[in-house]
Amino acid sequence: MKKMKKILSALAILTMSSTAQAQDASKEGWFVRTGPLGVLFDSKADISVGGGVIPGASADTKDNLTLGFDVGYRFDNNVSLMLTGGIPPKTTLTGTGPLGGVTLGKTYYAPAVLAAQYHFTNFGPRFQPYVGAGVNYTLFFGTSDGAVADLKVNNAFAPVLQAGFEYDIDSKWGVYMDVKKIFLSTTATGTVGGNPARAEVTANPTLLSAGIVYRF
Repeated sequence: MKKMKKILSALAILTMSSTAQAQDASKEGWFVRTGPLGVLFDSKADISVGGGVIPGASADTKDNLTLGFDVGYRFDNNVSLMLTGGIPPKTTLTGTGPLGGVTLGKTYYAPAVLAAQYHFTNFGPRFQPYVGAGVNYTLFFGTSDGAVADLKVNNAFAPVLQAGFEYDIDSKWGVYMDVKKIFLSTTATGTVGGNPARAEVTANPTLLSAGIVYRF
């Protein structure tokens, strides 16, 4: 009987060990994520026309909701690399202060992010929070004139901080929530009444997303 108990105990240990290894292995490799993506701007701008700064003038950037996606690779239990993109939304630039209520222009933008993540594994096999950091490149295109004619917004690089979590439903499927802060500044140019106009814009968007994960 004692030998049988020892054998059963050994088998149980081997089974748990194999299960743990299988769970760990299932987190390695390629994965994709998709879900709604909110872009929340914390913007301000220094605006000048004809070479002179307009005192107190600034600009707000309209928040957006779009569909986001991630493609990434999990190297081991802790480290992953992820590329984030989405359907480019269109935002509106509206003046504030002396320019209050004036639509300056509109533009489409695509904020791609490449970031590395560190996953914390001491919360159980299913729930894994993570933090990350990386770089953003935002492409601006398809501008529409408002009070500013010939509007152009420069593409820009920016640093990114990230945090979130994933919860595994099984070895293939899961759900996630994610937040990214992009420290983005850019320059917008155009003309107002034939005079050159320029805005040094600090956009600093926060990207909020949630959705499903699929691991290959």
